[in-house]
Amino acid sequence: MNFLKKIEKFNSNVCFIDENEKKYTYENILTKADLLSENLKERSLIFVLADNSTECLTAYIGFFKKGIVQMLLDPQISTNLLEELIETYKPNYILMPTSRIDDLKNYEVLKELGTFIILRLNKNSFYPINKDLALLLSTSGSTGSKKFVRISYENVYRNTKDIITYLDINKDHRTVTTMPPFYTYGLSVINTHLASGASIVVTKIKIIEKSFWKLINKQRVTSFAGVPYLYEILNKIKFEKLNLPHLEYFTQAGGALSKDLLKYFLNYSEKNKKKFIVMYGQTEATSRISYLPYNMLKKKLGSVGIPIPGGKISLTNYESNNVKDGEIIYEGKNVSMGYAKSFVDLNKGDENRGVLRTGDLGKSDKDGYIYITGRKSRDIKLFGHRVNLDEIEKILFKGGYNCLCYGLDNKVIIFHVDNKYNSKVLEYLSKITNINLDCFKLKKINKFPKNENGKVSYDKLEKFL
Repeated sequence: MNFLKKIEKFNSNVCFIDENEKKYTYENILTKADLLSENLKERSLIFVLADNSTECLTAYIGFFKKGIVQMLLDPQISTNLLEELIETYKPNYILMPTSRIDDLKNYEVLKELGTFIILRLNKNSFYPINKDLALLLSTSGSTGSKKFVRISYENVYRNTKDIITYLDINKDHRTVTTMPPFYTYGLSVINTHLASGASIVVTKIKIIEKSFWKLINKQRVTSFAGVPYLYEILNKIKFEKLNLPHLEYFTQAGGALSKDLLKYFLNYSEKNKKKFIVMYGQTEATSRISYLPYNMLKKKLGSVGIPIPGGKISLTNYESNNVKDGEIIYEGKNVSMGYAKSFVDLNKGDENRGVLRTGDLGKSDKDGYIYITGRKSRDIKLFGHRVNLDEIEKILFKGGYNCLCYGLDNKVIIFHVDNKYNSKVLEYLSKITNINLDCFKLKKINKFPKNENGKVSYDKLEKFL
């Protein structure tokens, strides 16, 4: 089910508003989108260096409608990683900013769209791709992983439909881009508003700038979404003093907020009659898994809520029969098809069959509300983006640094035993991963802790924090 096939019915509605306040109707955008994709081969693969611009989102619509499989990537991706991904996945095309044209020389330019161009990367290397595959999204930011989540048309349709249902999004709603489209949460905001015939203010202006708030007030924005980092900034800029008469609700996901911040935004929402909705999701679930109804926020503070419509959550504990405490297992039509590690995997079918072992540990209260208590794997969230600590260690080792990594909320502690290591370690890591330097902290210890069988003990690193 290609959810964008039917958005022509919204032709006269405003689809996008750019940061210069120029409006584009759905008819404008769909006409441009169709022209952009008309000479591209259906069921081919295109890399999209995706940012918050009307050009990029127009291209996304055109490719999706035509059935071209898109791998959405960070526009700041390093040239080395981009070349490795091209070698691994053998895409037929790439949409990229014209500013990066020197990164990929000697390729044919097929189209130009504002500040973007489409290059033909492989003229004859078409290979079989599963008919259900729509998108490839990364779970690990820029850490160099070549593993991507395979998302089907039905996955997108179901999750989009379910989110629209519980947020009650309609054609009169208007949101603003606060996250990049290559991030599943940001993309779900775009999809749900497109599917509803609503309007999207498309901007790269940061929320700390006064012009951002001036823009959303002038354009009567009714909602925004954000990860914990955004809410930490809102707290620092004294969000409670902003006058936002048109705002109806705001949503949060991508990691846990502190209890203090939850209370702060709860108090704001009660005082100003705005809805604050906490959600939980994963890329492997095409975005959302659960939500906390606004009227239960105060009573269930700290919970990620109940399953989205059409979804089911259970807890599995392999060490006891206590089904109120264990790994969160999610079932739903929005569960992705599985992973891809190369172009060969793009022809695979649905390996998950609607069941996702999230890797998150949780507990359930007597009313069925879920609380996340920890993580089984070595994945952590850095300002909403999942990062694998083992991959960080590999990047460091490749750069000549022998380190161990330990994850805290929005921080990676990098342990080392070498007196020669200094801030250059962090600068190298930040440059390779495109992750802000403030997310890393270097800490020297006398020796790496080991367990009884001689292997590194990450648990014992805690005492050095």
